[in-house]
Amino acid sequence: MILNNQAKIGLFEKNLQNEKGLFLFDFKTNEKKILEEYLDWKPKSISPDGRKIAITISSQQTKLEKTDLLVIEHDTNTVLLNTYKYYVYDVAFDLRGSKLLVVANNKKPFCIDLIKNEIIAELPKLIRLYKGDLDLQNDTFLAPCEQKKDTCYLFNFKTGETDVQKFGTKEKISRVKYSVDLTSIYVITETNILYCFDRNFKIEWSRDFNSIGRINSSEIFSTEYGNYIAVYSTSTKTNNWGAEFVINSENGELINQIEGNQFRGRFATNYFDNKVLLHTFKTIDLLTGEVSENQVI
Repeated sequence: MILNNQAKIGLFEKNLQNEKGLFLFDFKTNEKKILEEYLDWKPKSISPDGRKIAITISSQQTKLEKTDLLVIEHDTNTVLLNTYKYYVYDVAFDLRGSKLLVVANNKKPFCIDLIKNEIIAELPKLIRLYKGDLDLQNDTFLAPCEQKKDTCYLFNFKTGETDVQKFGTKEKISRVKYSVDLTSIYVITETNILYCFDRNFKIEWSRDFNSIGRINSSEIFSTEYGNYIAVYSTSTKTNNWGAEFVINSENGELINQIEGNQFRGRFATNYFDNKVLLHTFKTIDLLTGEVSENQVI
């Protein structure tokens, strides 16, 4: 599930058993567009303007351990990239949707220019792209290093250069996320601590979760206007189904703990207002814990 809150468009797979289907959903018009030519494909990314999508499938071209990767401008159904050279794990667009970061097997991560259709830069092999985030303010991408402590890589789409960024945590970083207003950076360390840094990489607040649940493998979710963020633990001392923790983004105060249960569904992606979309296509209110009666898509 991928939902671009700024462009108000999402890229989803049908969640019914034995029924395949990849579709776009426009939240401005409530229009669902089934991608008939790509029913078996997997969603990978949506460009910041919502016009381009990246999708993959086990290679139809080579029948080897490769992945077909397509980048499509979905309004016009224009294919901007079609390659089957790599086994692709993760991708990420730049600000304008004209460049794409790609992490592939047996190859250094790279940046491909979609207009020129050529690789223009390589990135460090140990970058964890799927744990990083795009900085819409500077057109850079920040992501943790897989092995080194207190190390992230900052890739500049304009220059093609990669810098090392330190936070001073002294521990491995497992997740980074920019705030909705881009004034802060949230960081989760493998020691189970959630930090909030300002743009000068100074700590604004931190919260230690070691006494209530492990969040070091969690995504970082946010409400539409960034007032609250949420992280999850897949299990806690009192609940094998885990829990989600809702935090005031201004000061790190824990304001709600939502207990998981077997049939509710896990958090999938940010939604609108104070809600998060579940894998069941229902929503959950972060402030009340209330789950919608019906699917919203």
